[in-house]
Amino acid sequence: MTLSEQHINAVVGTPEAMCLRRCHESITGSITKHMSKSRIAANLTILIALISFVSIGLPDAVLGVAWPSMQDTFGRSREELGAILFSSGAGYIASGLVSGRAIEQLGVGRLLIVSTALVTTGLLGYALAPVFGMVLALAVLIGLGSGAVDSGLNFYAAENFSNRIMNLLHAFFGLGAMAGPIVMAGVLSTGISWRWGYVVVGAATLSMTVLFVFTRGIWRIDRHASQPGTDGATPASASVSTVVRQPLVWLQVAVFLFTTGVEFTAGQWAYTLLVERLGLGTGAAGIWVGLYWGSMAFGRLLLGGLSRAIGDRRLILFGSWGMLVAALLVTSTSPAIAIAGLVLFGLSEGPLFPTLMSLTPIRLGSPIALHAIGFQVSAAVLGGAILPTVAGLLARQFGLGAIGWTLVVGVLVLIGLVGVLHIKTVPVAPAPVRA
Repeated sequence: MTLSEQHINAVVGTPEAMCLRRCHESITGSITKHMSKSRIAANLTILIALISFVSIGLPDAVLGVAWPSMQDTFGRSREELGAILFSSGAGYIASGLVSGRAIEQLGVGRLLIVSTALVTTGLLGYALAPVFGMVLALAVLIGLGSGAVDSGLNFYAAENFSNRIMNLLHAFFGLGAMAGPIVMAGVLSTGISWRWGYVVVGAATLSMTVLFVFTRGIWRIDRHASQPGTDGATPASASVSTVVRQPLVWLQVAVFLFTTGVEFTAGQWAYTLLVERLGLGTGAAGIWVGLYWGSMAFGRLLLGGLSRAIGDRRLILFGSWGMLVAALLVTSTSPAIAIAGLVLFGLSEGPLFPTLMSLTPIRLGSPIALHAIGFQVSAAVLGGAILPTVAGLLARQFGLGAIGWTLVVGVLVLIGLVGVLHIKTVPVAPAPVRA
């Protein structure tokens, strides 16, 4: 052994060196353990968020299948579906406009508890409503709760998750939206009342309320907006007056209005279109409506995963032009072609909403995004009320074929708005990889 090796061994073997080694091992072990716990917590949050988006999707698509039976129960006309959509939309808009302030005051966790409780109350109330006026009142309640939970979860996801995870979350929304019509169609096919379908859906959202109660502490913001010294708390937002003076905010609001407007026009009228115009049976039509929403989920899983490869802008452009082709197919009087168009429409539309939502904090900054996301959710629901209602009124005047052409016009407007949005915004640099 050389002199230098003897010296090294002597130093390493001293009590001081051994103490330093033990301290290093202790610190390293603590860091590793902390990182492991943080990773487990992050994965748990993602899992709960996925389940949450399923629960959001469940009630959204049920109404289109339930409505023909509800018409008979309450003695209403076909186009009065729009009254329910506008009532829920009013609640959604009111909720979305104040969601930024509600997130600041309550935090995401408490907001999710209150909002899902409101949705559950409204859905179970549908099952008991004796008159149509009560249905409209309950629709407002559902809108208030849905708008808050939608804004809260989308803000949390936009701040904490990557675009890939955002698309995955909205894919699970699509799975919930796919399951809803299938559940309602299954209930109706057994010959029992549509009310029992809402009991099933209400029970699902009740379970989410309980889950949010037990997990309210995990919904903390720590991505775009957390600044040094905030300890991951929900960031302070810009004032509403500042937000509404941003032209880009209103451009994105218009984009979301038409994105969801055409989505809901296809989803809410598909059942009526398939049964009354194309002659499908009620069971088969319910399944195809479910598959429309399922194709949207598949589009978010398949196409959303391509965002890092082709870029978010190209993904949005490809999706919007695919929707135009699909809308033209829906105008066909051939059941096979119209159904193919319906599925292609869902597949193409799928990644648009989550991708646009994920880009909001990057384009606007977190202080503005805190309110802007609520505005966008409100606009989305307003579009989901206006465009289906317009389609229904045109269908009464010109026949059910007008529904497909309403989709075509709506998508053309959307393509124009997306083009202006891309011109007005600088290319977005790839965001850092998130969970």
